[in-house]
Amino acid sequence: MNRIHKMGHSFLFERGTWTAQGFFRDGEGRTVQASGKVEVRHEGDIWINEGYMELETDSPVRLRNRYEIVPFPPGSDTTTWTSNNPALGKLTGKFMIAGDSILSTYVSEDGKYEGTEFLKMTDSRTYANRGALLTGGKLVSVWSVTLNRI
Repeated sequence: MNRIHKMGHSFLFERGTWTAQGFFRDGEGRTVQASGKVEVRHEGDIWINEGYMELETDSPVRLRNRYEIVPFPPGSDTTTWTSNNPALGKLTGKFMIAGDSILSTYVSEDGKYEGTEFLKMTDSRTYANRGALLTGGKLVSVWSVTLNRI
């Protein structure tokens, strides 16, 4: 396997499958358990990060997303990504490496949604993932999950 390491990161930089477990809270403060799965693939000149988060509500809700990531250029700690999110529309964002963390900021094409997310590496097989989604400056949701490589 061809491995590219940036500050020792394995998420995004290596092909792999990850499970997610944690919590999701909506803008009204309702908190539910969340679980999911993410697959990272390297397909030629694009990296794919595709997965879902399932919310443990009375009628379970599955949130899907597929990122298309430009691989990090040599010597750079930033790159760009796009996503056609079924619920939010087209998103554009950036990934930035900050030591043991991967940071991301994003905005929807229509400017209605914006957000931030970070992945802090615990070890090469575990990341703490935290994120927030806003609209018009108002919180839509936050999440706190742990990603484990399988």
